[in-house]
Amino acid sequence: MKKYRKMEEDLDKEFYALKENLNEVQKQSENFIAINKKRLENFNKLDEIIENIDKEFAEKTGIFNKKDQTFLWTAVALQTTRIYLLNKITEIEKAGKGKKEKYLKKFQKKIFKNNFFQNTIDENNLSDRYFAPLEQIITTPGVPYDATKFYKGKKLNIFKGANHRFATLGHDPILGYIFGTSNILTNTITTCVENTFRITNKISFGSLSTNHVEYNELFKNPIISDDSASTIKMLQAVLDRFQDDKKSIVASVIKQTIHIATDLYTPKGIQFPMANLVLSKKNVENITKYISAGDIIKTWTSSRMASFINFLVATIHNLLYDENTDITREIYSVRTSKIISTSNSIATSSNIILTIFKAYIKKDISTLKELDIGGIFVAISEISKSKKLQERLRREYLEKKLYEQFFIEKERDKNE
Repeated sequence: MKKYRKMEEDLDKEFYALKENLNEVQKQSENFIAINKKRLENFNKLDEIIENIDKEFAEKTGIFNKKDQTFLWTAVALQTTRIYLLNKITEIEKAGKGKKEKYLKKFQKKIFKNNFFQNTIDENNLSDRYFAPLEQIITTPGVPYDATKFYKGKKLNIFKGANHRFATLGHDPILGYIFGTSNILTNTITTCVENTFRITNKISFGSLSTNHVEYNELFKNPIISDDSASTIKMLQAVLDRFQDDKKSIVASVIKQTIHIATDLYTPKGIQFPMANLVLSKKNVENITKYISAGDIIKTWTSSRMASFINFLVATIHNLLYDENTDITREIYSVRTSKIISTSNSIATSSNIILTIFKAYIKKDISTLKELDIGGIFVAISEISKSKKLQERLRREYLEKKLYEQFFIEKERDKNE
């Protein structure tokens, strides 16, 4: 009897254990069905979920809060001021009458009054035709390669009138530091003789021609001599002065720099580097009417200044990141990039609209030189970088939220 009772108890235990297992299986099955039903519902609403996540991302990366708006309009003001000041500084003025030229000439006089340049004239060298004394270099405002009068009115087929800039190598923004400086030190003028080595009908390489420039006793009234000089001897004379007359070398380089600066933003302008070695004087002059060395310098300066302002604004904005109140650092960086790209867009588009309007009113195409070309390049670059950053972080944010929606939620339901 005891034996059968024992068997009955064991069977009851096994039955209850099996019943509990069946209940657990049923519970797990119900959970599985509920979870998958929920996941299926989420999948059916996937477009809506993605749209909501995108809205959430847009809200978090928006720059319509007070802090970001302050940065945005400060950046716009800085970029707009940059454009205005650069256009003002590079405004075209008549040669010899402009405010910039007067200022630069005064600045040159101030530099040459420095004790470093005070020296007695080396009388022994005054008889040398390839020698300009230091006194002449530092006391006269002009340069020998600016001379346009010829000895006894002879035309040496060097240039005609104002286009002397496009014939003389002293006015080249790069070669001028070799030949212009040498002309100042030796009272000479070096020009490019056209069509010496012809390549095509429009392109040919020129050869160099140097002439002496005669002055009166007061170092005034420069006249181009009909007596040809040697370009080689001119350069040799300059090399000789490197040994014991470094003051004159320094003074001539300063004078060359200031002279080019005074000519950059005049109606004739300054040519592209080395252009007159390949193109005719007429072609160089025509090209310079539309694009000059001054325009290149302005464009480069504008782009560097725009980039610096962007760097400054971005740095300060990032320094003010507060991890306690702001969103993640990555999302915050999107706000920074939006401020930069938007401010650049506003400033640049304003400049384009205003410049085109002025050109239309004045009926003068040269007004288009006020376009902020350097700033436009920087703005395009910043917009492109901002779009790429936003798209990359948006994808990461979307993946993270979808994972939370479909997988973390599943794990939570399992635990429940």
